[in-house]
Amino acid sequence: MRRRLRRGPRAHTPRAVVALLSVASGLSIISASASAQTGCTVTPSSIGPAADVCQKANDLFRFLVPQVGVAVAAGNPVPGEGGTMGGWGKRAFSLRLVGVDGQLPSNVVPLRLTGPAVASDFGASRSIVPLPALDAAIGVTEGIPLGLTNVGGVDVLLGVSALPKASSGGFSLDPKDKFGIAISYGARLGLLQESSIIPGVSVSYMRRKLPTVDFGYRSGNDTLSVAGTKVVANSLRLVASKRIPLFGLAVGVGRDEIEGSSSVLATVNEQVNGVTQRASVSVPLLAEKVTRTTAFVNASVNLLVARVVAEFGWSNAGPSRQLVNTFGGHRADEGYRYGSIGLTTRF
Repeated sequence: MRRRLRRGPRAHTPRAVVALLSVASGLSIISASASAQTGCTVTPSSIGPAADVCQKANDLFRFLVPQVGVAVAAGNPVPGEGGTMGGWGKRAFSLRLVGVDGQLPSNVVPLRLTGPAVASDFGASRSIVPLPALDAAIGVTEGIPLGLTNVGGVDVLLGVSALPKASSGGFSLDPKDKFGIAISYGARLGLLQESSIIPGVSVSYMRRKLPTVDFGYRSGNDTLSVAGTKVVANSLRLVASKRIPLFGLAVGVGRDEIEGSSSVLATVNEQVNGVTQRASVSVPLLAEKVTRTTAFVNASVNLLVARVVAEFGWSNAGPSRQLVNTFGGHRADEGYRYGSIGLTTRF
């Protein structure tokens, strides 16, 4: 009375796409509370409570959603920039690819519809969780002059994250918006405006989103469908930077509040008491919220009309999560490294 969960094929698909689809498949079987059975319904109910399926759903969510949230939040809201723009109409645009040095489940594990939850080891394989983004900073006020700098300047921050429609083996990923984008927004307050000898220092708030997606997974005669998967990161940042004609350096710290939500319906066909039966396992409302502290450094090189900016960051361990299942020795609350590479231009 077991059904095995198989990994999606990787042999014929770029690793970055497979990583994104693998994260999506994990997020699709999540639980809304510390009790994995809360809101988990099995039809027909005579088959059993599906305690094992619901517990594994809960544990997969708690393991995977922080990694997606770290990719959405990233580090510096405007790569390579620390101070504000310096007045109305001044702008900076950045195009970058963010990646999290994450861990995705790698083992084949049993899923039980009957009996109590059983601890399994999902394993974990190192994979980059990617997300492309376009960011903009638009100057509103230059602030108040103070010696060789200004204080109190304000910028509006905007961002766009994108997900393409894609498929890999039994996986399919279909953004609800036809363009597969999500709009982010925020603001930045200048503490010091960068000048020839003064570094730029600012504090900012940004609400970043993963594009809302529907996706599914098919394995044999079993299917998994998900509606309205969302991940949002509310990010507070303190950043300092200094640029010279050829090179630039920025450092920052911050706090992220990561929220995830979705709903799921799985259809499983298996032998129960010698008879092949079809069971539907559903969780109609799925949600989770975690907070993390982050720190990052940016290095940039001037190319006349733009700067190439590389970022390296660390998102520290989040709130403790006690799971029934294991992930190859990795924890749901552990820290993650992340980075990005992109171009930034000012005018």
